[in-house]
Amino acid sequence: MAAADVKSLQSPKTILVIEDNDNDAELVRLMFRRSRILNPIQVVTTVHEAICYLKGEVPFSDRKIFPFPILLMVDSHLPDASGFDLLRWLQINKPESPLVAVMLTGSDLNALKMSYEAGAKSFLVKPLKFDDFQNMVKGVSGIKLTTSTDGHVVEPE
Repeated sequence: MAAADVKSLQSPKTILVIEDNDNDAELVRLMFRRSRILNPIQVVTTVHEAICYLKGEVPFSDRKIFPFPILLMVDSHLPDASGFDLLRWLQINKPESPLVAVMLTGSDLNALKMSYEAGAKSFLVKPLKFDDFQNMVKGVSGIKLTTSTDGHVVEPE
């Protein structure tokens, strides 16, 4: 394994989950744990919190505690706005580094179409399954899934 590969596995990039339902957020964490995804996971519950996190504003200003994420997993229905509003904000504000946004939704075909139109790179249907997540990562440009003896890491391509 090359030195760059070892370094990226030692400090995996953060995944930011934007999900207001505690049960769904815990299911995402559980799916990652059971699938041996080693990336740290941060969870926020509103579009406003997600924007503050991405901008590095209080209370997310310490990038050692709240590092810039490599992947956003965005629920389509949030209390202060829709996940589509966050995707549109991302298109306008172009965050500091390559970032992949994935919409979490039910099987509503209209929501899937709106996800892509608003800038999502992919979507996942709840409840999440590792095979679906793995297939999504393989098909999305900008990220890849690296496997080590300890588990899997989502990292930049």
